[in-house]
Amino acid sequence: MRTQLVNLGFHGIGHPIGRDFGVGERDYWVSPKLFQATLEACVRRSDVSLSFDDGNWSDIAVVLPALREHGLSATFFINAGRLGQPGFIDRHDLRELVSAGMRIGNHGLAHLDLTKLDPARLEHEITQGRRLLEELTGTTVDTLAIAYGTYNDAVLEQLRRLAYRHVYTSDGGAADPEAWLQPREHVKAQHTALDVARLLTQD
Repeated sequence: MRTQLVNLGFHGIGHPIGRDFGVGERDYWVSPKLFQATLEACVRRSDVSLSFDDGNWSDIAVVLPALREHGLSATFFINAGRLGQPGFIDRHDLRELVSAGMRIGNHGLAHLDLTKLDPARLEHEITQGRRLLEELTGTTVDTLAIAYGTYNDAVLEQLRRLAYRHVYTSDGGAADPEAWLQPREHVKAQHTALDVARLLTQD
């Protein structure tokens, strides 16, 4: 039987700086203490995959040093259109993540709800973000995390046409490592270390 994978997603660590998108986003910023406890629980766990969405400032200021300290790697799903804006990493930071051995994935150009876009805007959102990330990093970007976790058949059809190796959702639950569509669990502000332990023991 194939080992199941837990895809554990984060957004920001600490508090938003330079911007505030409201309660909806603040709910996804976890405390440094919970973040550290989560990393400690993930050490030597080959069945856990870590990822970080949006390209928040904490990716470079908090996350990268902590990953290095624990000998862990992760995928950073970046909104290329936000690079250098207040509260987000910039192009230099992006290259630093790559130099540190981290993987870069697409999170759309401007973090739009893909289900609300017409076909032309949908293609632009997911192809331009990918193109910019590949140009800036010199790497192949073949994974994408769906902004807001919202998708439909039209979105999935477009993503398949663009030959993404894996597409990550917010559906929750364990994943088949070989599956194209990868569900994720997100660590949230209200979670405790016990909640995270429960997320990590899914089967």
